[in-house]
Amino acid sequence: MGGAVTDASETNKAARLDADEVGILLIGNREEQDRGIDLIDRHLRGVIFGVMRGVALSLRADELRDGYQDVMLAITQAAREKRYDANQPLLPFLFTLARRKAIDLVRKKTRKVGVEQVLDAITGALADTKVGEAWRIVAAKHDGQRMLDRFRNAVVRMPERQRLVASVMIDGFPDELSLQEIQEELHRRTGEQLTVVAVRSARREVRRKIAEQLVRAGYMERENHDDTE
Repeated sequence: MGGAVTDASETNKAARLDADEVGILLIGNREEQDRGIDLIDRHLRGVIFGVMRGVALSLRADELRDGYQDVMLAITQAAREKRYDANQPLLPFLFTLARRKAIDLVRKKTRKVGVEQVLDAITGALADTKVGEAWRIVAAKHDGQRMLDRFRNAVVRMPERQRLVASVMIDGFPDELSLQEIQEELHRRTGEQLTVVAVRSARREVRRKIAEQLVRAGYMERENHDDTE
């Protein structure tokens, strides 16, 4: 699912879609709207899945399917309620909807986990390290939510492999996953068989990003920065 946006068959389907024609259909009568929505579903399903996966790597396949249905419902409602503007480009409109729905799903997952569980999990995962000591100070000062937001922003800017590892680590909260468990979950999600060495390296970089944010916030000294394992 993660490669949908670059899959050749899906790209060809999108290329064959006349976006202007679909836009006109969406502002027509109910029958024309249904035809336009059906064209979107047939030609852009895989591309929309790819857009959602691109901004929400931690979503499972069933969650992506739910998000896709939400996107299609939003398109249908916009057409029915005459809120769709045929003068705006269709694809950016659809992709913006897809990104928003994916982000909403991730936020719902985060709220379900609970801040306290995440704080405890990070403390456990980094136990017996300088980073772990700094994180315990964060928790004691009730500054965890602010730091989690900083971590989340840092993760978004990581290379894809590190973001994937980070998403698996986050989804594993409140348990700390072993390298092998992370490796197996990455294979399940992407089909890519990474070595344990590659997973360890990516995990080290994720922890290093956490350490960088702790240093910048004044919770640990820079000379302790590399002690993340």
